Amino acid sequence: MIADTRRDRVAGAAAEAAQGVPGVAFLRPGVADLLRNRITERTPRRASLTANRTPGVRVGRDEGDGWHIDIRLVLRRGHRALDVTRAVRAAVVAVLPEEPVASLRITVTGIV
Repeated sequence: MIADTRRDRVAGAAAEAAQGVPGVAFLRPGVADLLRNRITERTPRRASLTANRTPGVRVGRDEGDGWHIDIRLVLRRGHRALDVTRAVRAAVVAVLPEEPVASLRITVTGIV
């Protein structure tokens, strides 16, 4: 349970940092996030089993390794994807100084 709470804190911090970067319109939830939300809406008593994860951010960890963070986002028109993804990477690493980050993947899924 402690690992889940820690993972949720890492995901929340990464999401907040990414959303604060100029050029990021919003984080894009994946299919699993959308299904999890639908299940939670339909079966409130199982809400504790389908913990509230951060949409658009997936976080995992291997034994002895750092965190593996995957962020999916949508850009605002007029911003270069390379500049925004570099800024997101710097922002996420800056908000997680005590947490070892083994890999950080940022995927641009669209432009609005």
